[in-house]
Amino acid sequence: MHSHRITPIILAGGSGTRLWPASREEKPKQFCQLLEGPSLFQSTLARFKDRDMFNAPIVVGSAAHASIIEQQLADSAVEPARIVYEPVGRDTAPAIAAALLSDTDMDGSTTYLVLPSDHAIADEAALKDAIARGHDFVLRNAVIATFGIRPTRPETAFGYIQANPEDLWSGVYSVERFVEKPDRERAEAFLREPFMSWNAGMFLFNGLDMLWEMECFCPEVVYMVRKSIANGQSYDQRLYPAHTDFSESPKISIDHAVMERTKQAVVVPVDPGWSDLGSWGALWDHVASDIGGNVIEGDVVAVNTSGSYVQTDGPMVAVAGVEDIVVVANTDAVLVARRDDAQSVKTLVETMKRENRPEQKRHTWEKRPWGRFDSLDRGTRHQVKRITVDPGGRLSLQYHHHRSEHWIVVAGTARVTVGEDVMALQPGEQVFIPQGAVHRLENMGSEPVEIIEVQLGSYLGEDDIVRVEDVYGREQVADTTAEELEPA
Repeated sequence: MHSHRITPIILAGGSGTRLWPASREEKPKQFCQLLEGPSLFQSTLARFKDRDMFNAPIVVGSAAHASIIEQQLADSAVEPARIVYEPVGRDTAPAIAAALLSDTDMDGSTTYLVLPSDHAIADEAALKDAIARGHDFVLRNAVIATFGIRPTRPETAFGYIQANPEDLWSGVYSVERFVEKPDRERAEAFLREPFMSWNAGMFLFNGLDMLWEMECFCPEVVYMVRKSIANGQSYDQRLYPAHTDFSESPKISIDHAVMERTKQAVVVPVDPGWSDLGSWGALWDHVASDIGGNVIEGDVVAVNTSGSYVQTDGPMVAVAGVEDIVVVANTDAVLVARRDDAQSVKTLVETMKRENRPEQKRHTWEKRPWGRFDSLDRGTRHQVKRITVDPGGRLSLQYHHHRSEHWIVVAGTARVTVGEDVMALQPGEQVFIPQGAVHRLENMGSEPVEIIEVQLGSYLGEDDIVRVEDVYGREQVADTTAEELEPA
């Protein structure tokens, strides 16, 4: 079935805390539109759509991001071979083990390409050429290939790979050693060494070979992940490993678990214009700036400003007499930081998390296949939203265990279903939806429909949605009972 095509394993479970407030816990950076065009996750999907070279991907992501993953897969017209929804993040070794153990099509010749979904690639042709070279070598040898990025600066936030200068085969080198994140002095020395590369976390291997290495070096990871799959649930191509078993797997990266210990590692150097976009400084470095070295996005007025990243999707932002700073303004939060101080942003997010600040966790708005919603006000037992439904858009037929809803139409003609009743509501008309009532909102017209929704209840989370029917294929895997949800 696989022939000599490669099966991508796309890792979509990162958090991206250094890119707050764009990246948040409920929508981390891989799902955000940080650059022009689609999200980083969608760009990764598109990069490996060539079915002559690649099989359908296996996606590994957090169960908490299931709705975003499903929506962006659908928007990208990608049908994955499998989606593994991790109940809790345990780093890349358990994620890769889950992907391999979930693939019922694996045979002795199946090769896999592990890819983070939150990186940017400028030269995709160069990357694919390196993958092809690595693949030819992997098909002939029991090795695990990693792709080393040619360094362009003395970076202290990345690990490094030192290659053995003896060429094994056409640009593929054996790995001398993996180096942890260095200090500035060592990073500057590495930049001058011709056989040092950044470790970008991309790997290519035969599936059975990798499982064998994992059995040797991290057997507890394989055991607990295999157990979690056996005790988990599967619905079509979606796999939900059991929470208890998966959470008992060691939390460890594939680098520490296998790559730093195996004798089978090789490296393929490549220069694809790569960036991990791990901070606002990295994003500033990746995007073209103006004559003053500024990256300006949104309604911004800048005077006597240089070397800065200033972005807003909320209020107008004015900056004057500053240099080398980041200002990012959302509708509910504003960040001001030094451009090169990513660690302080991470610390800031950790502080907000300890203080249980909602701005750390979620945006006040979210896109959906049918349109979007904006949260206007939220308390312990109420939330007010503005819901905009695009022409032809239909919310799922759904109900809630913990809340009732009151809808007031403010624009367009809304088709509303509540139980057995179907009604057309005009601006100024309203309807009450009792807790537990099956309901739906639709826009059958040519203009957007807007409603104001007032939610009342003990729990207001987005996971208190039981979908009975959905035209966008967002399946409700199991009816989440009232007892299983934690009231706010």
